Amino acid sequence: MKEYNNISDEKTIKTNINWYPGHMVKAQNDIKSVIKLIDIVVEVLDARIPISSCNPIIDDLAKDKQRIVVLNKADLADDTATEKWIKYFNENKNTSCIAVNSSVPQDIKRIISEIVKKGQIAYKDKVSYVSIEYKPIYRVLIAGIPNVGKSTIINKIAKRNAADVSNKPGVTVRKQWIRVQDNIDLLDSPGLLWPKLDDNNAGEKLALTGNIKQEILDLESLACIGIEYLLKDEKYKEMFLEKYKIDALDIEDLDSYDILEILGRKRGCLMSGGRVDTQKASKIFLDELKAGKIGKISLENI
Repeated sequence: MKEYNNISDEKTIKTNINWYPGHMVKAQNDIKSVIKLIDIVVEVLDARIPISSCNPIIDDLAKDKQRIVVLNKADLADDTATEKWIKYFNENKNTSCIAVNSSVPQDIKRIISEIVKKGQIAYKDKVSYVSIEYKPIYRVLIAGIPNVGKSTIINKIAKRNAADVSNKPGVTVRKQWIRVQDNIDLLDSPGLLWPKLDDNNAGEKLALTGNIKQEILDLESLACIGIEYLLKDEKYKEMFLEKYKIDALDIEDLDSYDILEILGRKRGCLMSGGRVDTQKASKIFLDELKAGKIGKISLENI
């Protein structure tokens, strides 16, 4: 796999992240039991962190299947980085990659179009002859880590509230088949996170983008890591300084915690005695980073 930039070379969250509800174990077993029926695997990734949101379990399960990589939340990601990731994934066997914003109807149509194209390839590989009257049913597995927008995409494709949706990670808790149009069956399943995130960099990025619960991490540490990342990239640094009305000269030689305090003062996060409420400042920064209010930022680049 090609090299990409890690979010933090110096600081990492000290706690290994272990978040693997029991229903995910069942989901993995359910998928294994039906994978032989599947023609196409659609993996929904977060466009800001394509590698950290790519589950190696899916790589194994989707082996030799027609595959579509959907980079969701592309409206929040750096356009230049996204274009590079599309090229990266398109180089893989049997794979096509598209970047989407799941709230845009035209992007949902593009996903459906890709499913049909891949379905035609899958059936061409399966059978040598199909009657002109026969319309095959394409069976599609929609997979992705929690809170990446998988269920929202399914609902938009099905044009109904077919799958449970929430802005909290880990909502879909059951396997279900959903008929779309006349010839597409979608299999929804719970978001699959790998059992233990030993790679702290991946855990940090998943938390910064809201794909795992931020409550399981120290908010101040996470905010400091996010600030450090933005300040390492000149374009992102400019976005950060502009958003919080901070002068570059005022933060020279300061560490990320001191900068967090400046941010807190700028946003009025003050307690008695004029002390900065760094917990509140951290939450403001993390919420705005996650929502794209600082700018279009990718935490992984090739």
